[in-house]
Amino acid sequence: MDYNAFKEQSIFHLAAEKYRIRFALAGKRSGKTECGAVEGVRFTETQHGYNDKRGVDPYIGVIIAPTNDMLRRLSMAKFMAYAKPWGYKFNSTFQEIYWPNGSIVYGISGEKPARLEGLKAHWIWIDEVLQCKEQLFLEAKARTSDTQGHIWCTGSLGVQFNNPKAHWAYKYAKEKPDEQTWCIEWPTINNPYFPKEEIAYLKDTLDPRTFRQMFEIDWNVPGNALVYEQFDEANLARGFVPEAKHEIYCAIDWGFAHDMACLFFAYDRANDRVTLFDEIVSSRMTLDQLYDRIMAKGYPIKEWICDSAGGQTREQSGKSNIFWFHEKGIVLKRRRTLIVDGIPIVRSYIRDGKGRVKFFIDETRCPKSIDQLRNYSYPEKDGTLTAEKPVKIDDDCPDAIRYFFVNILDKRIQKKPKVSSFM
Repeated sequence: MDYNAFKEQSIFHLAAEKYRIRFALAGKRSGKTECGAVEGVRFTETQHGYNDKRGVDPYIGVIIAPTNDMLRRLSMAKFMAYAKPWGYKFNSTFQEIYWPNGSIVYGISGEKPARLEGLKAHWIWIDEVLQCKEQLFLEAKARTSDTQGHIWCTGSLGVQFNNPKAHWAYKYAKEKPDEQTWCIEWPTINNPYFPKEEIAYLKDTLDPRTFRQMFEIDWNVPGNALVYEQFDEANLARGFVPEAKHEIYCAIDWGFAHDMACLFFAYDRANDRVTLFDEIVSSRMTLDQLYDRIMAKGYPIKEWICDSAGGQTREQSGKSNIFWFHEKGIVLKRRRTLIVDGIPIVRSYIRDGKGRVKFFIDETRCPKSIDQLRNYSYPEKDGTLTAEKPVKIDDDCPDAIRYFFVNILDKRIQKKPKVSSFM
């Protein structure tokens, strides 16, 4: 095999002795795909971790790419280029490779994850993992559980990610890896086979944001379409406990088929600081279930806020959500405002004009609020924003956050919003 590993590639290969799940996340044209392909050849030839003494189950490897085109043109092609000396047989119709020692390698497109079902894999390589869905990774873990097999993931960041740290792969590889998981990163410039003059040219011709995302694997670079691009680690709290000085508020975004979001805020009026410290976020949750979960927390809620849609009469109950809560002795406020009017208020607390942070979210108790706020984006096409109204996908928590701010902390109104009618 014609392969001379450089430093980072060697470290990646050696880590297989200690870790079952490995991530190689690097800049574009950095040599990460070569890592994945060579590792597949190495495992297939040596039948790494093969314990079937009876020889009943063949040694199986799987190569996964986001699309069928990428599988055929990139991942499988790279694997076969390095595997050529071993004289394998290739079925191009089903993207299957048969090795002389009896090993089998399946190529599977991320567009057809059902092909993974029933496989008992000894290794799985997910290429361009940052373009794959989390379900593929979780299914890979299930497919290698019987064999205690290996998974390695290779990929690059790109300008298509509005908030790289909100990507599922960041959680598993960087933020909260378990004892079996390991990650290595490197920029494109560390690849000795990529022309240094080309790096200099790209750095001079691309804007800094694009260059850092594409060639330096910089997770801190937000995309252009984020609604709250200034939301970062400075806005995170951990283990927050409300004190007597805090005013407690509850804000609800109604839902059933999609998530219902019920968020709890502590407001320090003396210092004008807000902390979102708890959440209830779930789909297919009835009002009775929501009410019971709220009451079980025992918070001294000063005021209740909700989505204006809560005033609509429900077919199932013949009454509105607001009236349903009113019968429980709870008065819910709502104020009709445009989304574009509420977003600047939230932004002003995430970071004001003087750089002060006044809005915090507890990362231990409000993971869904953080994930949704980090991904809350404007629609775009070819890098250009197409509307000023955010995309309505996983927006339940951002909506509930906005309801709190427009009802309680909109400095533009002199009076508190009126309590809405119940019907």
